[in-house]
Amino acid sequence: MQWKQIKMLFILCFLVLNVYLLFMFFNKQEESDFGYENPDEVTLEQELESEDITISTDLSQKEINESYITAGKKTFTDKELDYFSPLENQNVEILNQTFIISRFKEPVSVPDDAKKNTISQLVKSKILLPDNYTFGSWNKSMNTLVFFQKKKDHPIYYNQSGIIIVYLNDDNEMMFYTQTMLGKAAPSTNKKKTLIKQMDAIKVLYEGNKIWPGDDITDVKLGFHTRFPLPNGKQVFAPTWIVSVNEDKHFSVNALENLVVQNDETSFLVDAVAASIEKVKNLPDDNDMKKYVLKHMNERVNRQ
Repeated sequence: MQWKQIKMLFILCFLVLNVYLLFMFFNKQEESDFGYENPDEVTLEQELESEDITISTDLSQKEINESYITAGKKTFTDKELDYFSPLENQNVEILNQTFIISRFKEPVSVPDDAKKNTISQLVKSKILLPDNYTFGSWNKSMNTLVFFQKKKDHPIYYNQSGIIIVYLNDDNEMMFYTQTMLGKAAPSTNKKKTLIKQMDAIKVLYEGNKIWPGDDITDVKLGFHTRFPLPNGKQVFAPTWIVSVNEDKHFSVNALENLVVQNDETSFLVDAVAASIEKVKNLPDDNDMKKYVLKHMNERVNRQ
């Protein structure tokens, strides 16, 4: 008899528990349907505020659909290269119709306090197909100006096949530059996908300890970043959010896969200059451009 009472008590307890859990489930479902939020749940904005992390740029809530794109090296045409013929202050060498080296006979001064727009206008007035590039940075460590090629109106970041590197002397004068370019871009798939929001990119950086207390998120902009090469020589580029912190640190987040893209500008530039050195070595030994350019390129690599 006692065992039957205990058994009945267990059944009643489980019944009450199930009713309670069922009640909680429907209550939670109702809150979700009507957009109610748990007042005890801390939002990312609240977490950032508690860490004194500020966002001093406007973030868009607009849905953006994009896909991976593919592109290969561009071969400059003779007609395009005719651009250099009337230029009196530039000596030019073209390697394999894909790599341009241009030296200024008289170095061109860049003001120490020059703003981005000033630098952009100055350099673009002296390069081939300028509308295809956008100013990236003035790398003080290498003392170079970096311009990224654009595709679909967005920069392709840190790719050796679509970049202009302008070499400055100690007086911040432009001595020479190298230029490469990617050809026509095409979607790698016909299906576009919705990109993660800008705030999601900030979240993955915050949770990955890339953003620290006291930091200021100064810009979040869309671009493309190299995903992987293809056997046919083309490359695949992923839509990428570039998050600028304190104006001088830049992090890349794959906007389709929500992954942080490891990137270091100076390391990239060292590799890019080293690759350029190998190209320049193909010029004849008695070529004055070869001696001049290699001297300065090797200095940049060796100082790092």
